[in-house]
Amino acid sequence: MTDLFSSFQTSSKEEWIAILKKELKGESIDTLNKINRVEEIAFPSYFHREDQKAHFSDPGQAPYTRGTGAENNDWTIATTFRIGNEPESNREIIAALMSGTDHVILEASTPESIDFETLLQEVGLSFIHTTFRAQTVEQIRQFLAFVKDAPVLIDYSDNDALLQAALPVQSNTKLFHIDASSVQQAGGTTWQELAIALAEGHELLVKQLDKGTDCDTAASSIHFTFGIGSKYFFELAKIRAFRSCWAQIVNAYEPKQQHSLAPTITARTTFVNTSIKDPYTNLLRQTTEAMSAILGGINHLNIQPYDWYSKQPNTQFTRRMATNISLLLKEESYLQIVIDPAGGSYALDSLTETIAERAWSSFQWIERNGGITNSEVRTSLSTEISEKAALRVSELKDKTEKRIGINIFPNPEQINHEWAAVPACWNGLNPLILEQTL
Repeated sequence: MTDLFSSFQTSSKEEWIAILKKELKGESIDTLNKINRVEEIAFPSYFHREDQKAHFSDPGQAPYTRGTGAENNDWTIATTFRIGNEPESNREIIAALMSGTDHVILEASTPESIDFETLLQEVGLSFIHTTFRAQTVEQIRQFLAFVKDAPVLIDYSDNDALLQAALPVQSNTKLFHIDASSVQQAGGTTWQELAIALAEGHELLVKQLDKGTDCDTAASSIHFTFGIGSKYFFELAKIRAFRSCWAQIVNAYEPKQQHSLAPTITARTTFVNTSIKDPYTNLLRQTTEAMSAILGGINHLNIQPYDWYSKQPNTQFTRRMATNISLLLKEESYLQIVIDPAGGSYALDSLTETIAERAWSSFQWIERNGGITNSEVRTSLSTEISEKAALRVSELKDKTEKRIGINIFPNPEQINHEWAAVPACWNGLNPLILEQTL
């Protein structure tokens, strides 16, 4: 096949900039340079081929910067259910599955034993993915015995306890979970979120290796969850950057299978930018957040109902709206078909590389200073995240950052919804909800 690019005349960077200046009609070209004060990253909105530093491999090939799939960009539509009355929860789950959900997230409300037979009656577990957010190891044991070899992900806060427990784990089970979304919910940056995920994932990998588990099995047993923020290109590049960094870590332990370098990633909408005073703006926010994660190439997408932590929730409606966002992005936008649509964008490639470098530098600092379990390291990281959260609040108050329905264009309709308690974030940090700060 003839090289397509040889048919077109190329232009130098100088020629490209000259055209840009002409189009700007007297405005400085510096107006095209964007600086994110929170991220501490400059993001030029124009790039030329000469600026390209990294040449990433094709999708489906290590280090998987451009995604793990070589055939499609599909993801699962994950919907969360708080387990209360088992028969009632079962009806909610069945209704969601009939409405397009293909990934059920079960969140234990208490440490009590759960009747999984009733909870998951008529649910075809082998045809969907299931994530179980457990409160005890015994709940996990009962769950794994029930689901057998169905594809499941375990979400438990104490990975050390799981390392010590003799659990009936199948090949389709991802037992260990790294929740980096709690860093994003606390107000952290993209690279802070990645650095902590890398450090916690590395520690967990090494602990498994020390117990005699081979590298391929150890790496494949870990899955990651990342939050999705409002900065579209940053969030897209964040997912791509993490895969390249994680592959570098796993590769250092010489796995036998190349696919062991590819992490399993769930993207979850958080509540930093959510408004319950102007609720329908959340549908727009969640759509763009979901798009950034999908185009970054995630495996599972959990759009949380925007009133999940409201004192007056209407989760039957908001849960369905969350599912519909994914369905629209699949059935009408066909985002599951195009593999790495961001590929070839020099600006996004550069941003991916910049975030990866910042995350890797922070990860190295963590490792040099005693690892992620070191109390001084955790305190230092917590302080840095809190500083970023304070800067986000400052920008919201002086309207450097604008949020419709939060600090500009308030909802003329008075809605008296109030926030319920949102769980503490990484290392006990307070969750950041910008609407609550005004």
